[in-house]
Amino acid sequence: IRAVIQSVLFHCLVHAGTGLLQEVVYLVSQGADPDEIGLMNIDEQLPVLEYPQPGLDIIKELTSPRLIKSHLPYRFLPSDLHNGNSKVIYMARNPKDLVVSYYQFHRSLRTMSYRGTFQEFCRRFMNDKLGYGSWFEHVQEFWEHHMDANVLFLKYEDMHKDLATMVEQLVRFLGVSYDKAQLESMVEHCHQLIDQCCNAEALPVGRGRVGLWKDIFTVSMNEKFDLVYKQKMGKCDLTFDFYL
Repeated sequence: IRAVIQSVLFHCLVHAGTGLLQEVVYLVSQGADPDEIGLMNIDEQLPVLEYPQPGLDIIKELTSPRLIKSHLPYRFLPSDLHNGNSKVIYMARNPKDLVVSYYQFHRSLRTMSYRGTFQEFCRRFMNDKLGYGSWFEHVQEFWEHHMDANVLFLKYEDMHKDLATMVEQLVRFLGVSYDKAQLESMVEHCHQLIDQCCNAEALPVGRGRVGLWKDIFTVSMNEKFDLVYKQKMGKCDLTFDFYL
């Protein structure tokens, strides 16, 4: 895989905002219009590294600069990324909202057919028993590299809190150029994109909002989650917004 990634890989654990991030990154890097993105199959433009389809052969055929997405832990990424030869955009989402979104996703797909309760699903999340392994290890591995020159560590909540700053970060990191008017227009386009993604009729109501967890967590679940979070993240200085 070493020769595959020579460009930008944007990365997050499942339901930390993968779909939304891929469209914002594409929009900023290509100077595209949100309406154009709505007409294309974005997954063909930004293939998943670890999926058998479209596969590494398709990724190799993409022209530079290539945009590739992944959910893999840092330690499993190609060595070019570890060596700083390619760029990584990582997005983390507060874990309470993430686990709710992840649960709703599992419930919505026939192939997964998860029919357990949210309490059971959340327990599996806290015990590191879901796909892609431990969220706690995953996010901390990338946070350890957040000061690396080739890594841009973003938070999902910041898209809702201060989108303009995030877009400016992406512009600088990707090395694209916009004048003031173009940058303002790009921020507005990203706002439109986020509104479209978070309010899509196909999604459960409000799945993209911050504070989603308050609608489903019980008091006892929240206390248990906070305890596990403190145990597994206590030595890490990474913080999240659980409310906006």
